[in-house]
Amino acid sequence: MKLNERLAYLGEILINLAASPIPSHQFQALADQAGTVIPCGFLAVCLLNPDERSYQVHTLLGDLGNLISPRSFALNEGIAGLTMRTGRTTLCDDISQHPHNCPDLEGNALRLNLRSMLVVPLRQGERVLGALYFAAQPPVVYDLDDLQIGTLLAAGLSTALESAHLYQSVADERSVLAAVLGSSKDAVIVVGAEGIVLLANPAMGEALRQETQAMIGHPAATVVTQPQLRELLVAPGEETTAEIELLDGRVAQASLIDVTTPLGEKVGRAAILRDITLLKELERMKSEFVQAVSHDLKNPISSIILATELLTKSGELNAQQQDLSRRILDTSYFMDALVSDLLDLGQIEARLGLKIAPLDLAGLARAVMADLYPRAMAKHIELTLEAADRVNVSGDSQRLRQVLMNLIENAIKYTPAGGAVTVTIETNGAVVVTQVRDNGIGIPATSQPHVFEKFYRVRSEATAGISGTGLGLAIARSIIDAHRGRIWLESSEGKGSTFAFSLPA
Repeated sequence: MKLNERLAYLGEILINLAASPIPSHQFQALADQAGTVIPCGFLAVCLLNPDERSYQVHTLLGDLGNLISPRSFALNEGIAGLTMRTGRTTLCDDISQHPHNCPDLEGNALRLNLRSMLVVPLRQGERVLGALYFAAQPPVVYDLDDLQIGTLLAAGLSTALESAHLYQSVADERSVLAAVLGSSKDAVIVVGAEGIVLLANPAMGEALRQETQAMIGHPAATVVTQPQLRELLVAPGEETTAEIELLDGRVAQASLIDVTTPLGEKVGRAAILRDITLLKELERMKSEFVQAVSHDLKNPISSIILATELLTKSGELNAQQQDLSRRILDTSYFMDALVSDLLDLGQIEARLGLKIAPLDLAGLARAVMADLYPRAMAKHIELTLEAADRVNVSGDSQRLRQVLMNLIENAIKYTPAGGAVTVTIETNGAVVVTQVRDNGIGIPATSQPHVFEKFYRVRSEATAGISGTGLGLAIARSIIDAHRGRIWLESSEGKGSTFAFSLPA
């Protein structure tokens, strides 16, 4: 057969090798067609074992396979081992004359009068995967044309085997991912960059009362029926979490995350729904208990304060009695402030009494700073406002005044004498951002995630002797949440803190 005809057949073989990601199919294609381009009485694929110190012989064509022991061969055995060790093609007219022939391979080949041999390495880059082994009876003698065709065939097989390996790896990863997502109690949905649903696990179908397979491949804007989740997926803004009410009455917390490749390319967005119904119920019960206890404590504390004040005015008290009375009053005032804060916090969390109306946030900040000016002057702290003459927002003026009062008062309280506190208010697109910046003692990194929690106070030498109930920032956060805003902080210990909140413009 002429070389151009052989090359035409070779092209068909390479196409068939690439057509399937299954090695057994690739080997069968070689067994069926390799003889049309390279005459052979024996054809085998030798593949390195995972230990890379031995190899297996997979016979594709010829009776020699029946004589070869079904075992692993060491790399120092046979001409195939030599080819894999050196990474170079071996071409031999007479196997009996080759110094590396192996009794179990080449010895049995000679018994079948297979004398001419061509062994081509299978490569993946610089790494040798195995070898393609041809042997033929006289009068066939392999030449340079056979070597070139064998090299091309080996390259095609190497590429096909690598594709098969990648395909199997992807299939294994997909199976593991499917098993993990299928077993997860958390609902997961992934939406691509174009807004198409790429994945939804069974828990998501159960949460939304929808068939997940019917969602995949369709726009999230049309197939996701839960409005809050749909808004989070389709038109994500600054918010990355939301509480979602499910059809069966449960409450789930939806967390939105960006899905990226290891190279940083954005694939899309994923929303994870976690059932927090029990937590919400426990929080409600706790709040009701705290509110009930706080309400019941209000009157007794007021009575203690009144009785102690009357006691101090009823007659002459000795030094010990005066000290005890002062302690009773200090403790009672603290407890009264604590109970008032708890009752206030309960009303805010229940969204009771909010009076939303247009207001000038800059004017409100000026009024609060005027009230706190004497405290700042007492510590020689410079108090500055950076804002336009008027900044319009919608909100409850009393509640937002409370937020500004808490943040600015804290800044003054935790800034040493001679420091500075700056309040900045500016419009940034669709939101108004207010920042309260100080150069005070700062907050340790370990404490920053907890500062907005109820009753949490930073305990350190720098805060010793500074009074507080630990509820001011929790109240501020609840007020901003009630206004559909966001509150956060940036701080560096020993350098100062910036507390900021945003409101819709």
